[in-house]
Amino acid sequence: MDECRCSVIEQLLARPLDVLVVGGGIVGAGIARDAAMRGLRVGLVEQHDLAFGASSRSSRLLHGGIRYLAQGRVGMVREASREKGILHSIAPHLAEPLAFVFPTYRRSPWPLWKLAPGVKLYDALCGGKNLGASQWFGRRELLDHLPGITSKNLTGGVRYFDALTNDARLVLDTLRSAARHGAMISNYTRLEAASPDSDGWRCELRDMRAELGFSLTARSVVNAAGPWAEKLAHSRVRLRLTKGVHLVIDRAR
Repeated sequence: MDECRCSVIEQLLARPLDVLVVGGGIVGAGIARDAAMRGLRVGLVEQHDLAFGASSRSSRLLHGGIRYLAQGRVGMVREASREKGILHSIAPHLAEPLAFVFPTYRRSPWPLWKLAPGVKLYDALCGGKNLGASQWFGRRELLDHLPGITSKNLTGGVRYFDALTNDARLVLDTLRSAARHGAMISNYTRLEAASPDSDGWRCELRDMRAELGFSLTARSVVNAAGPWAEKLAHSRVRLRLTKGVHLVIDRAR
């Protein structure tokens, strides 16, 4: 076992934890950071590399959920949009402005007259501080802006802004912040069992690199294991796993 890993595990074992977070993706990272900033004694373990699962395989998009406006979920859009703006202000390297163009066509359920005010409302829900001002295009303007787009029945289009992120880097930077506030982070460490006792939970863990087992006590255990959440001891999580596929096409094509 290398010296750094020995040091982290020694710290984990030194005295009971207030919180043991299981899972080193963005959910676990955010929970560990928040708990550590509140002064709690926090440990985080991940059985693979950090950001191993969905947190390194996303569409890399920070968005306010513009499609939810059509569903009337205004509060959700406002919250997500403002969080996007906050991240851009504190970590601009993790929130690069990204423009989206949405063309409109005759007999489409999304006509220009609906989308044009919709994207302006989207900007407003960002607190008037979106990463770029939305706009709408007439037919000729859009053809000039996107030469090669299908022109039959084209009526125009709109452009709005969300943000591009590096999903794995976002996790790592969040964990670095958690560590600065005292969280102890150990990857390639698996929770094998947990049983309640008078002090909270008695947790059995295994260092996957050294093939050594150890035990610790935590007053609470947070299951942030993503797709593996229902496999943890005592988990009542039941999942229906989904899979997303994203196609990226070279602009020249």
